[in-house]
Amino acid sequence: MSSAKKLSVVLPLHNEEDNLEELHSRLRAVLEDIGDPYEIIFVDDASTDGSFEVLRDINANNPFVRVLHFKKNCGESGALAAGFSAARGEVVVTMDADLQSEPKDIPRLLEKLKDYDVAWGRRTKRQDDTIRKMFSWCGNFARRLLIGDNAMDAGSPLRAMKRDVAKKIKLFKGLHRFYPTICRMEGFSVTEVNITHYPRIHGKSKYNIRNRLFGYIVDLLAVKWMHSRHIDYEIIEELDERTS
Repeated sequence: MSSAKKLSVVLPLHNEEDNLEELHSRLRAVLEDIGDPYEIIFVDDASTDGSFEVLRDINANNPFVRVLHFKKNCGESGALAAGFSAARGEVVVTMDADLQSEPKDIPRLLEKLKDYDVAWGRRTKRQDDTIRKMFSWCGNFARRLLIGDNAMDAGSPLRAMKRDVAKKIKLFKGLHRFYPTICRMEGFSVTEVNITHYPRIHGKSKYNIRNRLFGYIVDLLAVKWMHSRHIDYEIIEELDERTS
């Protein structure tokens, strides 16, 4: 156990009370099967339903569960940033709390971290409505066209990364959708892994194309500007000062 790497799982959420107990049960079974030390960090982004009360009960029954409760809604990027800051593990995994991702895919992502800094889940058979899938396709196409990034599913919520990535990459509001692009800009290696995707059963999607389309375009242009101004240097030799 001494050589095992502690694993932190960060779960941003807003109004997911009907999904949390089932999610925790599935996640706990997978993490205990992996056998490494772990922590589960739920970040409640100011839910207005009974999510926090459910999380309080989960926390009381699992000593490895931590809960961060926001005073006001800050969005997914804010919740992820708080979770990354709080994470104590050498490896950080993120996923949504809507039960559309499968915790059993986590070990395959972790396996890829032997050769890469970030393993990104790719939803090959998305169980979303046509509008969401179309918006995602258009977003991926626009990102490849303007930035040259070849991520096939940048919006996927399930991903694993080494601690250095989670601690170094600074998230701004909305930029979680460009996380693999920003990781590559900072010199981290990223790979994609096919993952399972389920339709939502409980609760409502927080996705609204009318609310996000303009924001996505603004964020895309911001990332394009960052990409064009990114400083990329490599030191081939360094001579230190000499002391007598």
